[in-house]
Amino acid sequence: MMRKVLFLILLSAVSTTIYGQSAIEKIRALNLHSIEGPIKTYYSEGFKDRAEDNFNLLSKSIEFFENQFDLQQSFSIAIIDSVDWKKISSIPYGLPFVSGPPYVVCIPAQSNNELSNIVASSTNGYELEDQYEMSNEEIVNLFVSLIGFHELGHIYANAYGAGFPNKWTFEFAATYFAYFYLDQHYPKKRDLWVDVSRILVNELSPRFTSLTDFEEMYVRVGIENYAWYQVVFLMRVKELYESKGKTFIEDFKNHTWSSTSSSEYIHEMEEIGSGFNSWAQRFHLR
Repeated sequence: MMRKVLFLILLSAVSTTIYGQSAIEKIRALNLHSIEGPIKTYYSEGFKDRAEDNFNLLSKSIEFFENQFDLQQSFSIAIIDSVDWKKISSIPYGLPFVSGPPYVVCIPAQSNNELSNIVASSTNGYELEDQYEMSNEEIVNLFVSLIGFHELGHIYANAYGAGFPNKWTFEFAATYFAYFYLDQHYPKKRDLWVDVSRILVNELSPRFTSLTDFEEMYVRVGIENYAWYQVVFLMRVKELYESKGKTFIEDFKNHTWSSTSSSEYIHEMEEIGSGFNSWAQRFHLR
């Protein structure tokens, strides 16, 4: 019950359902272009290439999670410009989110938003363009799309039946699911996600760093600070995945959580996979 309640609370934080109209209904009402397939992908005028990139990135996910975890989920993708975005959500443009059910992952089509600007300015001068043979704008767009895939991870993490005692463990599990998929299908994109995240850890100056602040304020910490938390979670996901792989997800699901925790469940996560205590200390999360 606690897991279901927490999932509904978190999903409602980014839900665009108003007066019974779901996000997908609002998107359909915009008469956007679309790509048909296992994952229907809607897109604003002029962004077919972005839509195809995201469709290709996620197209294998349905079969992958069904084979790996016996999970059957359906969802759509929407690649939306700033004008169409305002018609479906009050969430600041540029922040990918998942809404539903019916589930739809919404990803910004343009890079003229605060999150993309933060990533672009932070990565400038790190020569990622040469390393990945992509322009800075392409790197930023891909990174934001990967955040969108993290949002999809929430759906699969919840469907798997794992317990989430608080917000950060739910975010962590979603990132783990996304990382697992990328590792198995797109290792180069996985590496870019990590490399950009490492840069953001070095370049961003968060006002809030504790998990207690994250639990109490969540997205209200601000876009830059929220991005910092998410990339810090990814740093730990990478470490843990390299030692435990899929086993961590299975152990996480089977763990019985206490009703309260003096460490925001850091100690219990340490029991599932060693290294959480040192990670929390390194990033001043406690």
